[in-house]
Amino acid sequence: MNFIEKDTQTVALVEDEPSHALLISYNLELRGIKVSLFESGEQFLNSKQDPFDLIITNVNHFDVGGLQLYSEIRNKGIETPILFVTTNPSINNYLCSDKALELLIKPFSIKELVVKVEHLLNKDLKKTESERLFNEQKA
Repeated sequence: MNFIEKDTQTVALVEDEPSHALLISYNLELRGIKVSLFESGEQFLNSKQDPFDLIITNVNHFDVGGLQLYSEIRNKGIETPILFVTTNPSINNYLCSDKALELLIKPFSIKELVVKVEHLLNKDLKKTESERLFNEQKA
């Protein structure tokens, strides 16, 4: 699968299960995506890194739950697309109004992961491209 070219797309992976983190990181890095791993929601929230193109997070963390993490991200004004990885599809009831959000239900295939990531990264790039064109027209 080909992603729209941009310097290097970056993903923040918030995952406290090492085997899941390895599986996701490996398969995204194979496709040329830079992955920054955060082992907890707290670690992610306290990071001082450049903005990410996508945030992938498990819903159940031992420190900051996925819904709390989501709220804190949005309350900080961060509009980065988010991919929730969960065993609980009913979480969508809480988040259905956010267009920059997708769910990936466990167990999932690598193909499903890549399709969701590609969709969110491309959607974000289209938004960025639209904003750039709009700003050029205003100038």
